[in-house]
Amino acid sequence: MNKLPFPPFTVNGAHPPSAVLIALLLGLLIRNAIPATVRLKPGIDFVIKKLLPAGIVLLGAGLDFYDLIAVGYRVLLGAVVLITVVIFVTRRVARYFKVDADLGLLLGVGTAICGTSAIIATAPVVESKEKDIAISVASINLLGALAMFVFPLLGTLMGLSPEVYGEWCGLAIHATPQVIAAGFAHHTDGQTAGQIATIVKLTRISLLGPAVFIIGLLHARQRSRQTVYLAPTVNYRQLVPGFVLLFVGMALLRTMGFFPEITLHMTERFIFGAGDRAVNLAAILAETGKWIITAAIAAVGLATQFRTLRTGGVRPFLLGLFAAVLIAALGLGYAFRW
Repeated sequence: MNKLPFPPFTVNGAHPPSAVLIALLLGLLIRNAIPATVRLKPGIDFVIKKLLPAGIVLLGAGLDFYDLIAVGYRVLLGAVVLITVVIFVTRRVARYFKVDADLGLLLGVGTAICGTSAIIATAPVVESKEKDIAISVASINLLGALAMFVFPLLGTLMGLSPEVYGEWCGLAIHATPQVIAAGFAHHTDGQTAGQIATIVKLTRISLLGPAVFIIGLLHARQRSRQTVYLAPTVNYRQLVPGFVLLFVGMALLRTMGFFPEITLHMTERFIFGAGDRAVNLAAILAETGKWIITAAIAAVGLATQFRTLRTGGVRPFLLGLFAAVLIAALGLGYAFRW
């Protein structure tokens, strides 16, 4: 649906609204327009808690660690610094916005790494509430959509080169579709800017696994201190859910070439016609993961009432806006090394 050939779904060949955002909005609308959908809760819970981890694992098949080598250590270093600073600062300043620290963490992770996918991957590690997940996902997607339109405007006003602009988009915009749409919207050389933005964004995404592992480690240590007399020891084997390790493992398999690309030679008896059909296993697995993630986000929408979002108030959005401005400023400063 997000690829319908007319605005706002398609603008200059790009697809600004991500499928995830549309799925979330449709889920929210259906849940609040048809109260009877509350009866679907068992199925919704199954999709969120069981199928979602499988989707995250399959996304790993779309990552190639050689992309890190292509962009060089400086971009990798910049991504690491920005992710660390944005997550830490957002969580720390959450209290000034009167936002719970755990919700602040989700907003920081979503801003710093890769939007909704980062929030969904982090939530089970820190035992987040479904309400906090819904509020953070809604805020991050709205802010990412705004960034997709604001960045090209600012890039034009500041006269940024395609190299600086592309790296800025890749370092600072939330979700991959938004990065691509904004990157290719550079006012003079969209091709160069878009390619750089995409590679830099992939670098950020590849850091999701390590980031979730560290967050899980810190969360477990904090929890063990709070319950020192009830649980003096920590089972380090359970710090990170298995799906995170499998996510990294899938990316390693992709990097080492374990997923084949096969060409099928079909005869004239084939129902869709004779000819060669290319089959890329890694691409199929990654695309399947995206569909599962989209279905899970729709389930989050179906599990959320508007009154839940109203309960969160405007403060989480303002905190997310603060995080978005912070990463945009830091990313632009770092990109000027060109």
